[in-house]
Amino acid sequence: MRRAAVSSLAALATLAAACGSSPPPEAPEIPAPPAPVSAPAAALASAAPIAAAPPQKAAEPVYSGKVLEVVGGVTAASYPPTGFDKLTKTQRVIAYHLTQAVLAGDPIFTMQTSRYGWPVTEVVRKLLAKKDKIDPKVAEKLALYRKMLFLHHGIHDAKTGQKLVPPLDQKEMEAAARAASVAIPKDLLKGMFDPSVAPNVTNKTPGKGKDPLVESAANHYEGVTSADLEKFKDRYELNGRVVKEKGKITEQVYRAGDDKNPAGLGAKELGRVIKHLEAAMALSGPAEQAALGHLVKYLRTGDNEEFRQHDIAWLKQVSTVDYILGFIETYGDVRGRKGNFEGFVAIPDPERDPPLQALAKSALYFEQKMPWEAKWKRDSFQTPASAAVTVLAAAGDAGPFTFSGVNLPNAQDLREKYGSKNFVVLSVMDTRDGLTLARTIDEFAPEEARSEMHRCAKYLEYAATGFHEITGHGSGKVNADLKADPSQLLAPYYSAMEEGRAERVADFLTGDPKAVEIGILPDAGCAKVYASYTAMIQMVMLKNVPEGDAVEEDHLRAELISSGNAREKGAIVVEQRGGKTFFVVKDAAAWRKAEGDLLAELQRIKATGDKAAIKALVDKFGTKLDTKLRDEVLARRKSLNLPSNMATIPPILTLEQDGRGVVVDAAARQTTSLDEYIAAVEKAWAD
Repeated sequence: MRRAAVSSLAALATLAAACGSSPPPEAPEIPAPPAPVSAPAAALASAAPIAAAPPQKAAEPVYSGKVLEVVGGVTAASYPPTGFDKLTKTQRVIAYHLTQAVLAGDPIFTMQTSRYGWPVTEVVRKLLAKKDKIDPKVAEKLALYRKMLFLHHGIHDAKTGQKLVPPLDQKEMEAAARAASVAIPKDLLKGMFDPSVAPNVTNKTPGKGKDPLVESAANHYEGVTSADLEKFKDRYELNGRVVKEKGKITEQVYRAGDDKNPAGLGAKELGRVIKHLEAAMALSGPAEQAALGHLVKYLRTGDNEEFRQHDIAWLKQVSTVDYILGFIETYGDVRGRKGNFEGFVAIPDPERDPPLQALAKSALYFEQKMPWEAKWKRDSFQTPASAAVTVLAAAGDAGPFTFSGVNLPNAQDLREKYGSKNFVVLSVMDTRDGLTLARTIDEFAPEEARSEMHRCAKYLEYAATGFHEITGHGSGKVNADLKADPSQLLAPYYSAMEEGRAERVADFLTGDPKAVEIGILPDAGCAKVYASYTAMIQMVMLKNVPEGDAVEEDHLRAELISSGNAREKGAIVVEQRGGKTFFVVKDAAAWRKAEGDLLAELQRIKATGDKAAIKALVDKFGTKLDTKLRDEVLARRKSLNLPSNMATIPPILTLEQDGRGVVVDAAARQTTSLDEYIAAVEKAWAD
C-alpha cells in the first residue's frame, strides 16, 4: 500500500524487488550483459533483530525541484539524481537496466486505465509523426493532447478518474486524420469526445440499480457484471483480465510467454521488461539474482506462486538499488482484485535515512502503544526494512504522479510472517513541498498556527510518511480464523480502510514523545502543530475533485472519514475568518484522541473482516464532498497560482561506452524539458 503526497496533494501496483547491494567486485570496464542465465540458489539473510533506537537528528530536506511545464493544469517538475554518483559503476549500470525495465512496461498501465487509453495514444502519436501535413494550430493542440495522454496514462485524469477534455474538438481531430491519412475508428472518436462514454475509470457507488463493473471504464473486465463474478474464483488475481464471450467467462493473463506458456496480454512490453531485468541480473549478486529470477519467471508465465516467492526473497535481503515492478495496487478495480502495472527504481539518501532506521527499530515499541485491543497487537517484529530514497524511475501506476511512500508486500499473511519493506520518497516529497507548501500554509493555515507550521513544515510530511508506511501498514494482526485476506473480505472498501488506518497511525503516534527522541520530529512543538497541519491538508484535499460531488479515490475517502469524524466529535472546528474557511484544531490532545478512537475501530474492522462497519463509515463520510467548500478551496488556490496537480519527472539515465562500444558506466542527469523526458520514455517502449 502507498501514501499519497498529501502536502502538495498530487495524485497517487507492484511487488518490490531489490538489486545492487552485493554486486560483483568493481572492474575497470563492464562487459555487455551475457545471454540470460537461470538464477542460482542463494541463502537469504534474515532481517536484523529489534534494538534500542539511539537519538537522531531530524531530517533536513533539500528543495531542488525545477518546473518544466504546465500541461492542462498539471505542473511537471523535475529533480536531480541525488546520490547516483555515489554508487559503484556496476550499481549504476544495474540502475540503468532497472529503469529501462520499468519504462518498457509503462504502456501496460495505459492499456488498463480504459480500452481507449492506448489506442488513442497511438493515434495521436501517428498524427504527430505527420504534423507537417496538419494545420499548425491543430498540430499544437495535438502536441498538448499527447502530453496529457502521457502524464495521465490515457483519456482519464489520473487523480479524479474523470475523463479529460481534449484540447481540440472532434472536427479538428477528423480533419487532422484526413490530412495525415490516419484512420480513426468511430468508437475511438466517441471515447475521446462523447462525455457519456466511459466517463470515469472507476464508479464504486454508481447508484441504485447500477453495476459498478459496468459503469467503470477500467479495462480489467469486458462483458461481465458483478453478478457474473459473485462466485467466480480468479486464477490470476492481480495479473489477469476477466472477459465474457458467448456466455462463457474466461481469464486472460498478462505474460510474455515461454516454451510452455503461450504469450498473453502485454507480451511485447513484458518481453522488453524481461530483457533489461536479465541484464541487471547478470551484474548482480546471488541474493539479488534469486529474487529477480522469480520475478522474471512470473512475468514469463503469469504464475502467482513465482510472484509470491519473489516477494519473500526480496524481504529477506537488503539492496542499494531497489525497484518495484509488477501488477500490485488494486485501487483501479472496483472489485479490489486486479493490479495495475507499475515500476519504480530508487536509491537511498544516507544523510536523511537515520530517523527512519530508528523508527523501524522502534516498531515493537510503537505497536504496543496502539489504541486497539491487545489481541490484535503484534508481539514480535522483524525490523521493517526502510529507506529514504531518491527515485530514478517511476512509470505505469507509480508515475509521474508518484506516491510519497510505499509499504510492501500487500498480502497480510506475508506481512505478519516475513515483515515488510518501506520507501519514503524524498525526491518526490521535496519537489512538491518546495514548490507549493509555503504558499499553501500562508493561505489555508489558521493564523495562530501559521508561524509554527512554517517552522515545522519541512519535517511534518517526512514524519507522516514514515509513520504511515513503517508503523501503519506494517502494524496489527487479524483474527486467525478469517476465511480470506481482509482485502477480499472488505472489497470494495478495503483500500479506503487500510489507507485510513495507516494514516491514523501516523496521526496518533506523532504525539508520542519517542517521535522526538528518535529524530523523526525535531521537538514537541512540531508534534503539537502536526494536528493543525493535518486538518489543513484535509480541507485542501477537496480540490482533488474539481467537478461534481462524488468521491472515488480511496486516499481521499479515508481523509474525508477522518475529518468528518473529527468535526463530529468537536476535535476540528470549522470557522469563518475574513470571509475564508479554516479547519481549526484548538486542542491537539483531543484531536489525537478522536483519531485514536477511529484508528481502533479501523483495526477492529480489518481484524474481523467487518464489511458492514466500513461500508457504514464510507457511506456516512467518504462518498460525497461539500461542493461549496471545494469551490472556495479551488478559488483560493487559483488566486495563488497553485497547480491543481503536480507530476514529478525523474532523471534521465544513459549508458556510457568506451571506444570499442563496451559499456563502462552509466550516467544520470536532471530532466530539462517534458518533451525530452517523453522522448526518452518512448524510446524505451521501442528498444
